[in-house]
Amino acid sequence: MNQSLNYSGVRIKKRYGQHFLISRQIGYKLVELAEVNDKDIVLEIGAGTGSLTSILKNKANKVIAVEKDPELFNVLKRRFSSDPKVELLKGDVLRIKLPSFNKIVSTPPYNISSKLILFIIDKKIDSATLILQKEFAERLIARCGTKNYGRLTVSVGRKAFVEVLGYVSRNAFYPHPKVDSAIVKIVPKKPTELHNESFFNELVRELFTQRRKKLRKVLLGYLKKKYDLKMEDILLNPAILNKRVYEVSIEELESISNQLYDEISKLRSIT
Repeated sequence: MNQSLNYSGVRIKKRYGQHFLISRQIGYKLVELAEVNDKDIVLEIGAGTGSLTSILKNKANKVIAVEKDPELFNVLKRRFSSDPKVELLKGDVLRIKLPSFNKIVSTPPYNISSKLILFIIDKKIDSATLILQKEFAERLIARCGTKNYGRLTVSVGRKAFVEVLGYVSRNAFYPHPKVDSAIVKIVPKKPTELHNESFFNELVRELFTQRRKKLRKVLLGYLKKKYDLKMEDILLNPAILNKRVYEVSIEELESISNQLYDEISKLRSIT
């Protein structure tokens, strides 16, 4: 077991989704792939007992280590409270106020993965390099037309470049998770301009509840239910309409959203 775990004597709490990285080799590899340098202010989410924190602080200008578990936060305070390169924050990273940072390097709990990724892609940062559940990572990078391509792929893919840089055995953690993990690098990008982002998000959510059906059929039901409109009231590319939802690319979904929004705005008031 990792020395920091022996030192802490903490109890594993399933409600926090705790799996501690015990492989120093993987920790160093993660920091290397994140290209951390002495100009970076790095956010670490779920710092745990500080194993990764101790590696990051020797490379970065500063580490902002966030931990929700009060017991683990006390461990971090004992280890790093006098270290000027480490700022400790207690709480839920999705809720607390954060200082400025330009990179995220972390092994976050699996149970916050979806919310965390959506949080990250809206941040103005250089990159986020994370260890995530393998199956979840494969959803992030899924190609259009494959079984893993879905709403999450679309939401993330339109706002960021995502790359899987390697895989990590479940044996690198304690306690061992049931699945292996992947090292994922996320670099935010400027997305295509949408006429209304809320409309796009609602449309994508509705479409992917019936991902294997033809786009025409799903849109027919959506337009009728939501706006009391018929498909013939909206002119869309017939070739795209004949695709199944999971075969429609991000770019095509963006185009459909903009066209639908404009047409519906003419026919019905969208509030």
